[in-house]
Amino acid sequence: MTWLERLTRKSLKELEAYRPGKPIGEVQRELGLSDVVRLSSNENPWPLPESVREAILKAALDVSRYPDPAAYHLRRAIARKWGVSPQEVMVGAGTEGVLYSLFQAIIDEGDEVVFPIPTYPLYRLSATAAGATCIEVPLGEDLMPNIEGLVDKCSSKTKAVVLCNPNNPTGLFVSKNDLIKLSSYLESKQILLIIDEAYAEYVSDPLYLNGVDLFRQLGSVAILRTFSKIYGLAGLRVGYAIAPKPLVDSYTKVRRVFGVTQAGLAAAVAALDQENYIIDVRNKTIAERENMIKSLKDIGVRVHQTFTNFILINIDNADDICDALLKEGVIVRPGSDFGFKNYIRITIGLREENERFILTLRKVLRRLGIR
Repeated sequence: MTWLERLTRKSLKELEAYRPGKPIGEVQRELGLSDVVRLSSNENPWPLPESVREAILKAALDVSRYPDPAAYHLRRAIARKWGVSPQEVMVGAGTEGVLYSLFQAIIDEGDEVVFPIPTYPLYRLSATAAGATCIEVPLGEDLMPNIEGLVDKCSSKTKAVVLCNPNNPTGLFVSKNDLIKLSSYLESKQILLIIDEAYAEYVSDPLYLNGVDLFRQLGSVAILRTFSKIYGLAGLRVGYAIAPKPLVDSYTKVRRVFGVTQAGLAAAVAALDQENYIIDVRNKTIAERENMIKSLKDIGVRVHQTFTNFILINIDNADDICDALLKEGVIVRPGSDFGFKNYIRITIGLREENERFILTLRKVLRRLGIR
C-alpha cells in the first residue's frame, strides 16, 4: 500500500460508489446506437411549463454572477407553500446535496444511522461520508420496511433513522398509522426521523401521510423533497428539506455555499406555482403506469404494487435481461444496483417509450428462452 492510499479514509475502503443510471450519450457511444430510451432514473419525461422554461432562460442571462447562497426567494416560496417558517427550510443540490450536508451538520464520531434496505443508496454513502456507522434493516417479505426491526436496531448511539416514503426501489409507502407510531417512538428517544419524499407528489392514497403534516404535528422530523422528479428539473439539481430550526442553523454552517445555480433557483420558484402541471403529470403517469402493468402481466411477469413513477418487477436472470435490453437501446435499472437480485426497476416514460420497452422485453425474453 502506498502512502497515497493510506491517506484515504479507512471507513470508505469497502464502500461501493453510487451506480447511476447509464446516460443516453454513453450508451450511444458504447453500442453505436442512434435511438436510445432511458427508463432507469425515474425522471419526468413530459415538457416543462412555459413559465418554468422562461425562468430558466432569464436566469441564463445572469450566469456571470454567483447565485444567492441563502436561496432567499426559494426558501420563502417553499415556506409559503407548506405553511412553515423560512427558518425551517434548507435548500441544496438535489436530495443528495441536502442529505450530505445535513449529515455533516448532525453526525458526531460514533453516531449510528439506521435505515431499511434495499433503498436509495445515497443514504449509506452520505451517512458514511459524514463518519456515521450505518445500521441496515432488511425489508420484510412483503417488501415493506420492518418498523419493529428499525426500532429494535436503535440504540444510545443512534442519531437518525432514514425512511424513503414511498420507497425507492419498491414503490411502496409506510402507512399513516405506522409512520406516526415510529415518529412518536423516535421522538421519545430523541432520535431524528428523516423522511425522503422524493415521490410523494405521485401518491393520492388516503393511507399516505404527507411528511410536512407530520412535521407540523411534531416539529422534530426532517422532510426531504426534490424538484428532480414530478417537477421535471432533474438536470438543474434542486432539493430541499423542512426541518427544525436548530438543524437548519447547523446545516447552514456546512452546506455548499453556492450549491444551487441561478437557473435552478429561478426554475424551482416558478415550478412551485404550477399545481395544474403537477396534477396533469401525476394523472398521465398513473395512466401510463396502469397500461404498463397490464402489458407486463400479459407477458407473465410478476409486477409489484407501486405508488410512484416507476415499476418493480420480479424476474429470474434480471441482470441478463437488463444487459440484453441495453443492447437494444432500452435502459432500465437492474435491482442488483440496490443489492436486490432478480428484480428490475422501470421508470414510467412517454407512451411511445413504454411501448418500445414492452416490445423489446418480449423480444429479449424470447431470445433468452425465458418466456
